[in-house]
Amino acid sequence: MMLGVNIIGPIFGEFGIGEDVRSLVQALLGLDIEINIFEYPQKGNFSKASYSFDQYCGNNLVFDINIFCIPIFEVFRFISEYGFSAFEGRYNIGYSPWELEKWPKQYQFMASYLDELWASSHHTFKAYEENLNVPIYLVPLIVELPSFNENLTASISLNIDQSKFNFLYVFDSNSTFSRKNPHDAISAFQKAFLGHSDVVLVLKTMGYRQDNDELNRSLKDYSNIILINDCLSRSELFSLYKACDAYVSLHKAEGFGRTIAEAMLLKKPVITSNYSGNVDFCIEKTAFLVQGDVKAVAPYAYPFWFENRWFFPDIENAKTQMLRCFNEPTLRSNITENAYQLISNTFSSQTISKLISRRLDDVFAKIKSH
Repeated sequence: MMLGVNIIGPIFGEFGIGEDVRSLVQALLGLDIEINIFEYPQKGNFSKASYSFDQYCGNNLVFDINIFCIPIFEVFRFISEYGFSAFEGRYNIGYSPWELEKWPKQYQFMASYLDELWASSHHTFKAYEENLNVPIYLVPLIVELPSFNENLTASISLNIDQSKFNFLYVFDSNSTFSRKNPHDAISAFQKAFLGHSDVVLVLKTMGYRQDNDELNRSLKDYSNIILINDCLSRSELFSLYKACDAYVSLHKAEGFGRTIAEAMLLKKPVITSNYSGNVDFCIEKTAFLVQGDVKAVAPYAYPFWFENRWFFPDIENAKTQMLRCFNEPTLRSNITENAYQLISNTFSSQTISKLISRRLDDVFAKIKSH
């Protein structure tokens, strides 16, 4: 085997993990590290048209470092499909999303297949550290704007009326409604802007099931709530961000909170839950923080719910924060600028690449010494 990195993950996936993989690839290419991408697809929406990574993709694991950019419990599925030989004689790193406070005890054995874990936030780091016997390193995600056509306007392609004040929430229905929690965003919006035809809530999702009766009722009863259920390219998605005025995420748990950080980088004020991975960059100076309670996850509300907790946003407080964002332009502007500076300085490819470079230098040295 040769010194280099195999990246295992959904490189062409049009969802959060797919973007995590692509960001890592760009970072490694910038460091002149030899890479091989082993596409490991997940259920979801895929588009090969937008990305030019085919030259780095291969059907074999040719290098002596594996980085698994898939949920850690899917590592087990990977083993069942490709066998233990994919791990043997290699240094194996897990760079996996995790949203809950605890790693389930019955799956602690999965860490035994890995030599180390990278956590994208302090929230995830703590969950791993308290439950898994493997070295853990904090490696945040890269958050940067894509190259896209300025002439591609979401206001035209997606019928966003920019004469109105548009709140936006972007979420993948495949990540479960219970965790992404659009219902509380709808409830807070309805309480704050009942009768305001000049204020709109835009819900951008994909994989939405039309039999979701509760959400359908909300959409039917309120003409100022718009649902976009489609797989958009990165250019289209960022054009949608730009067409809207503020971003709202009343999630119950996030491993990192990529869409929140992206909205901040586009200088959009953010109203969000004061909990989990996003609190690494969502503070009083950078976001309209929504308070709430941390309680037990309801049985079967989410995989690995047992003995876990997550966040329940206070709807009245969310209403207050949405109204503050709408009514106080000076405060909105200050928070937006603070958030932009924090994200652009902390999660740039230059900053995160340095962390990755130092970590991989240590790994390469360890491999060479054996």
